[in-house]
Amino acid sequence: MGSFTLFKIKATVETGAMLLPEDQVDKTLEELRGNLKRLGLAVLSIDRTNVAEAQSEEPLDAKDPWSFRGQGRD
Repeated sequence: MGSFTLFKIKATVETGAMLLPEDQVDKTLEELRGNLKRLGLAVLSIDRTNVAEAQSEEPLDAKDPWSFRGQGRD
């Protein structure tokens, strides 16, 4: 009989950011958990960001050299 080795893999999988209506978040997470469970994987943590609070106070074009605020125009 051959020899066996017991091992456990710890991996990190990161999805792209998903912008979902609040009422669809739980359903989407449950679908994700179900899909991962079928593969023998589990969700360890989820980072949630409140979009209303996450908005940068700096204008989007502030670092763009071609924009007015980026001082690119004369």
